[in-house]
Amino acid sequence: MRALLRVKESLFLLLLLWLGSCTVLPEREPVELYQLPPSTIAASSAAPISGGLRLMMPESSDALSGSRLLILAEDNSFQAYPAARWSAPIPQLWRDWLLDAFWRDGRFAGLSTDSAALQSELTLSGMLRALHTETINGQTSVIIRFDAQLINTARRDIIASKRFEAREPLSRHEAASAASALGIAADRLAMELIAWAAEYHAG
Repeated sequence: MRALLRVKESLFLLLLLWLGSCTVLPEREPVELYQLPPSTIAASSAAPISGGLRLMMPESSDALSGSRLLILAEDNSFQAYPAARWSAPIPQLWRDWLLDAFWRDGRFAGLSTDSAALQSELTLSGMLRALHTETINGQTSVIIRFDAQLINTARRDIIASKRFEAREPLSRHEAASAASALGIAADRLAMELIAWAAEYHAG
């Protein structure tokens, strides 16, 4: 009887080992990381502006707070490009890209972000309302919409506010094409934004 029990126990252990060897965990889907293409803004010939400008992390909706490359469908639901991520959360991605664009333009001599406690005369803040692909009436494009606020840092009052928006048609519905098109739209928006900020600083 004991021998029979030992045989059954051995068979049970062998069965468990065999089942364990057959269990294969699903492999993680490979993810491609994207960033906005570097700005192509050329250096301005205008005289440098003193006083400094601090770029704040923009506010955003919950949908835009993550790192997914988003698609706004015609039914107003957000989807995401599969296996694709931005290299940073979208608000940080936008702030850091804008900082580079301001540096390339060169009109503001002193630039910083909210991550560094440096003195600055002006602060650029705002609400990032769109940085995604969307389809309207069957036409697909990328869009960036940024509600900018220029703030006197010392007094904490708003000097000016303006909505900036740029679109770029999208011919291929894939993550790489979307990232490239968003870079083109970002350049156009940044040129208007920098000129606007420089104008109000001078005023």
